[in-house]
Amino acid sequence: MTPPTLSVVVPAYNEEETVAACLESLFAQIDEIDEIIVVDNNSTDDTERIVKEYAEKIDCLRLVHEPVQGILAARSAGFGAATGDVIGRVDADSLVRPGWARAIKRFLESDDSGAFGGVTGISIPYDSPFGGFKEHFVRGLMSLKMVGNDMPIDNLAGANMAIRKSTWTKVKGSVSTRSDVHEDVDLALTINDHGLKIAWLGDMWVDTSPRRRLTPPTEFTKYVRAGVETFALHGKATRQVRYLVAPVTWGMHALTWLPYRAYDPELGRVSLRTLVRTKTGEVRSSPVRSV
Repeated sequence: MTPPTLSVVVPAYNEEETVAACLESLFAQIDEIDEIIVVDNNSTDDTERIVKEYAEKIDCLRLVHEPVQGILAARSAGFGAATGDVIGRVDADSLVRPGWARAIKRFLESDDSGAFGGVTGISIPYDSPFGGFKEHFVRGLMSLKMVGNDMPIDNLAGANMAIRKSTWTKVKGSVSTRSDVHEDVDLALTINDHGLKIAWLGDMWVDTSPRRRLTPPTEFTKYVRAGVETFALHGKATRQVRYLVAPVTWGMHALTWLPYRAYDPELGRVSLRTLVRTKTGEVRSSPVRSV
């Protein structure tokens, strides 16, 4: 059986500090990746120039422009331009780990029934005071078969996911265009609504940016509310989602916000100086693996 071809979509808006590292991590798996599409979403920095320079050297890299601002439009433009049997997606400030592409192909090629429309993986934050702990904790849960292990899950992580091209063709007319919902969760729930499952792979790892963790708790409330609205859109905003998952998500963010702001990745520890100088939503220019 011929292995499925894999396209990887990378939405990008003003990612000059991180897009090169993201692309380098993908190029390291070029034997498993057939196409990389960077969707420039009206960047005003050097993102476009950096990607063009790489495209001159790497034949499988393409740059697509999407004039409608927002991750929803950028994602859809990239998915529409993809030619592979499978469409992967990562953020422009993420780093895929070795074996990421192989894990995607391995699972979807083995799914003879076509019951699974997509896959998602394990995401660990880099430049994080808790990255090492989270990885060890997740690996412990995996050994107990509580996460990963190719089990079904009703979610897709936007920074670490892949769906079949045929799945996108089936659901693209049904995904929400609302700006007050999480587009990746909405995509996952829409896939479920069409009778397809999503697998949580234990060998599909991505190191992700801690940028969202720098969002003040007062602003993070909007993020949590959008999550609830996404489930409500699909008739799945249960009492558990509203009164347990949402408050716990906000509470964990509030507890870890200051440590994230104070963490200096070069020193490998928190410091008062870093706490004072770190700005909301700041991009760390040299992503490093936390473990």
